[in-house]
Amino acid sequence: MLRARRRGFFKRVYEVSSDDQPVTTLVGGRRESCEFDIAGQGYRIERVNRRQFRLTGPDGAVATADRNSGREWAIHASSGNLTLARPSIWRSRWEVRQRGTAKGEIRQDGMFTKTYSAGVPTDVPLPVTVLAFYVVLVLFARDQAAAAAASSS
Repeated sequence: MLRARRRGFFKRVYEVSSDDQPVTTLVGGRRESCEFDIAGQGYRIERVNRRQFRLTGPDGAVATADRNSGREWAIHASSGNLTLARPSIWRSRWEVRQRGTAKGEIRQDGMFTKTYSAGVPTDVPLPVTVLAFYVVLVLFARDQAAAAAASSS
């Protein structure tokens, strides 16, 4: 299971670990993009538009994440497809589905914490897992920003 901890207040930087061992650091850029390294290989996640993210690696395009609806995202990779589905608008949790069956989840560990957990099937390559995790992290950040804007007006 992967865990991410957000550092900083204004900048999106997430430290990703597995079993308390560091895996990578997601360094946020412009327009909800980020860069990270896995085993010395550089990867970049960029927002194409509000409905699509693209993961590129050293050899080019690796995967894409496309929004099907407000509660469902499809991740397309050469290794296989995943679906991220939000079963309830009242909970901070997204299901990870593979071939229509729930295989894991990505969630915020607590309402007032900056930590998140991702349980994704082990047959999914790590860069694709990080893409799925990052898409949900961005969606959580969007929800938090919308809630803050609504409460201030």
